Amino acid sequence: MSDISSTLPAHFGFAGTRAVKERGYFVCKTPEGLAKIYKTFEPHRALHLRYKLLEQIEQAGFPGADKIMLSTHGMPFVQLGRETYVMSRHIAGRDMDFNCPQDVVLALEKLAHFHIVARGFDNAKLGIEASPALTEVFDKNIAFLNKTAKQMGKNSRLSDFDIIFIKSAPLYIDRAQESARLLAQTDYTTLYTAALEGRHICHNTLKEENFPISEGACYMTNFSEAAIDAQITDLASFLRRYARRSNREIPISRLVEIYDRICPLPNSAMEIIGAVLLHPWQFVKIVRQYYNKKRGWTPVAIMSRMQTLLDEQEIYDAYTLQF
Repeated sequence: MSDISSTLPAHFGFAGTRAVKERGYFVCKTPEGLAKIYKTFEPHRALHLRYKLLEQIEQAGFPGADKIMLSTHGMPFVQLGRETYVMSRHIAGRDMDFNCPQDVVLALEKLAHFHIVARGFDNAKLGIEASPALTEVFDKNIAFLNKTAKQMGKNSRLSDFDIIFIKSAPLYIDRAQESARLLAQTDYTTLYTAALEGRHICHNTLKEENFPISEGACYMTNFSEAAIDAQITDLASFLRRYARRSNREIPISRLVEIYDRICPLPNSAMEIIGAVLLHPWQFVKIVRQYYNKKRGWTPVAIMSRMQTLLDEQEIYDAYTLQF
């Protein structure tokens, strides 16, 4: 049986190169620098689309993305038996830290530069789908919370999670409804329509590990969830994650200024961001995860996440409402 550390690079045109196994992937040297080979469960169609997107992003003048390399058969992956492998640029660095102000600024600037170039792409070639409008998502979440609260009100046998949900639901339903009302007062629908027509692309997965820092420079990786959407949604998602996962050292108004300096925002930006920050995303996510499981099963992890959310809500509100 051949050594996979040698056969994998050969399938991507680097015969004679040996890959070194790291945590969850292989790293090898190429004439263009280090490359990473990793196993993926993404459908082949999604890999083709991601390759085309990254190719166009680079051609538009956006360096620093984890561009996928083609195999010797001209495919953006290699199929070995039932396993699919992808080779991409490897950025040898560390994950961005939301508790490090310098990292946050670098990541936010990188996001703004990405949004400038990620517009007007040929969607007939990319085949990227559009994300649903925030108005639709908000309405869907409100309906879900109302329906679940009504069902729990009829249930005489309540779990510990049920009790927490019943006590907390009125507050979060009010927040969801208020966020929908605030969003309706903005020109978000106009911006969303313009994004569809202008084919504006959002990254949609703005986690710390997707902003690696190497030698003082910030990069963007993992475009697997990229979709056409109003790009202010991406910015608001970044700010929401910062508010949840950091020491909140930088005021949101300052973060918005940093982004706006590079990628100018629409007049109603602050109102749209405010609506997104108010919406109970995390509460809805936790409740969905619990009630999508079998009834009577109370995973400790979900209970812990719900309690953490409730404990930190006042701190989150104090920070997000300041701007």
